[in-house]
Amino acid sequence: MSAQETALTKCLDNILTRRKQSGLPLLAIDGPFVSPTPDFFSNDYLSLSTSPLLRERFLSKALSVPRLFGSTGTRLATGNSEGYRALEERLAHFFQSPDALLCTSGCVANEVFWSTVPQPGDVLIFDQLVHSSIREGVRLSHIPKDKQYKFRHNSVTAFKQCLEDALKKYHAQIVQGSGTVFVAIESVYSMDGDFSPLEDIVRTVEELVPKGHAHICVDEAHSSGIFGPDGRGYVALLGLKGRIHTMMHTLGKAWGHRGAVLLTSPTVHKYLVNYAKAFGYTTAMAHMDVHVINSCLDIISGPKGQELRNKLSHIVQYAQTHLGNALRPFPAQIITLTPADLDRAAAQRSAELKLYSPVIPLLSPHAVELSHYLIDCGYNASAVTYPVVKVSRVRVIVHAGNTQAEVDRFVEKVVEWATTKNQTLNQEGKLVGRPSLITIMPRIAQTMILEYSPSAYANVECNLAISPLLFPDPMVCKKLPTYRDRLTYLENHEYGQPRYNYGGILIRRFTPITCCHVGQPPDRDGASEYCDLREICSAH
Repeated sequence: MSAQETALTKCLDNILTRRKQSGLPLLAIDGPFVSPTPDFFSNDYLSLSTSPLLRERFLSKALSVPRLFGSTGTRLATGNSEGYRALEERLAHFFQSPDALLCTSGCVANEVFWSTVPQPGDVLIFDQLVHSSIREGVRLSHIPKDKQYKFRHNSVTAFKQCLEDALKKYHAQIVQGSGTVFVAIESVYSMDGDFSPLEDIVRTVEELVPKGHAHICVDEAHSSGIFGPDGRGYVALLGLKGRIHTMMHTLGKAWGHRGAVLLTSPTVHKYLVNYAKAFGYTTAMAHMDVHVINSCLDIISGPKGQELRNKLSHIVQYAQTHLGNALRPFPAQIITLTPADLDRAAAQRSAELKLYSPVIPLLSPHAVELSHYLIDCGYNASAVTYPVVKVSRVRVIVHAGNTQAEVDRFVEKVVEWATTKNQTLNQEGKLVGRPSLITIMPRIAQTMILEYSPSAYANVECNLAISPLLFPDPMVCKKLPTYRDRLTYLENHEYGQPRYNYGGILIRRFTPITCCHVGQPPDRDGASEYCDLREICSAH
């Protein structure tokens, strides 16, 4: 081994060691590979990846086509074929879009679009929880950072404020035709399974942005195939055809295979083919993929697809109800479901449209322990922790192929773990129901998990020492003297929304902050007065 390799290896080992010591999981891809238990964790929403019908349809096509394997090159070289373009035309027709462009994955599709299409004079408004591939594409784009506006997740009010701020600052160049307002959102967000207020966002854009100067892009990765007429997605379900400019549908989730398709205008399609490096320099998918995707579309758009969507809707409702009832006796310090009542508008929207998300997050500060327990039970579980999400969870995904008996057995195992954990905490003298602060890896401070008694803090003066680097208004920091326990560190621009409160502490936002409240706010309307306390520094 050379000296350079030794130095590099040592450097990388040190970084991995620090990661492990910090509490972040050290990930690996050496198993488990095949789970002997029912699937409650993959993105295979319609259970198509194991469908005998899909296998039969594909094999019948495979035996009759001249080319099946490698594409041999990029789409701009030897990797193109009539089959590719025919599939793109079929997908454009199915999704009722002017044009379509196949990509090797949803991540690539997002990076292809966002790194290429926006121009230097454009402005971007995006939901704070959009997928990292969108953020990565934006990072590589021509849009300057001062023209990128992040709004609080699913908040139409926050979106409107960002849009008004952007228009006020850059109105002249947008109206003069030299700028476009881009909007980036998802239809269904993968970590929480919540639906975006898409109709309200579209309406706001149309009210405020001059006609012809907006471009709304919707990531339909977790809605494609399972919502809308014939599985065409959330946009189609809401009847927003023609009002959304670009959509991205992945083919590796409900579709049961891999790849993605960008649905956009012929001009954008042509521009991407000529200027998108991630498209032009990437080997095209194998010819086999074209035939598999066609077979998937045959099923999704047909009677069998509707049958699978109906089955999925019914089993999701059953799982949500059963899990909710089974976990209700346990305190949030152990485990809880996403508190949907914190966003009444979203819950009401889902109910009116009869939407049931197959993504059910089990929120727990002990998510890693829960995942290990489920793995020991034979499930292919994994914990999702910071920095991927703020609140640790085991993300459960229900599939069309799941049965009620399988759901019952899975819920039984989750309850077994929660019961044992509850008993353990009691034996250790940690009273169940006493909140423990949400702990997130800090950027500037040492992390400490603190268990405390609410009564010790109720109605006691409690000022915050907040880093000027992280607080939207540095001048406010000077008005907040340091409290002896140094309560610190609120996430920048996200202090107004307590998305989760599973035993964390919520504090009213005043200047100075004088009152400490434990528990979630009484209603969503009062949420703007609260902020999520992230961590405590120094000794208690």
